[in-house]
Amino acid sequence: MVIVFDTNVWISALHFGLKQGPPRRAVMKAAREHTIAICDPIVDEIFRVLTEKFGWNAADVVPAIDAVLPFPLKTAVTGSLRACRDPNDDMVLECALVSGAQVIVTGDKDLLVLDPYRGIRVMTPADFLRDDA
Repeated sequence: MVIVFDTNVWISALHFGLKQGPPRRAVMKAAREHTIAICDPIVDEIFRVLTEKFGWNAADVVPAIDAVLPFPLKTAVTGSLRACRDPNDDMVLECALVSGAQVIVTGDKDLLVLDPYRGIRVMTPADFLRDDA
C-alpha cells in the first residue's frame, strides 16, 4: 500500500517523536510495512517548519527524514491541483494522486473532511494505526 503523510504528521513524528505518539508510530509502521510517497514541496515544508518554528539546525532535517524514510517513493508534483479549501494542502492531495496512494494520513481538518478523496482514504494517525493493525 502507498501512503502519503501530511506535513503536520511528519513534524509531530520528527520533533515530538520521542514521546512515541500516534504520528511517530504511524510513520514507523508505514515505513516497515508499506511504501511512503513524498514530494519536494512536502519536504520543503517540513524543512521550513522544523528550522523556523522549532529551531532545528538545517543540516539535521534531511538526515532525520532519511533515518525514518530510507527508501521513499519520490513523487514529482506540478502544484497545479486546486482541490482543498486550504491551498497549502493541495500538495498532499497531488502527491497522493500522482503516487497512486491508497491512504493520506493527516491531522488537518481541511484534508480530513475530504475523506475519501478520489478513492483515497484520508485519516488521522490513530485511525491509520487502528485500521492497519
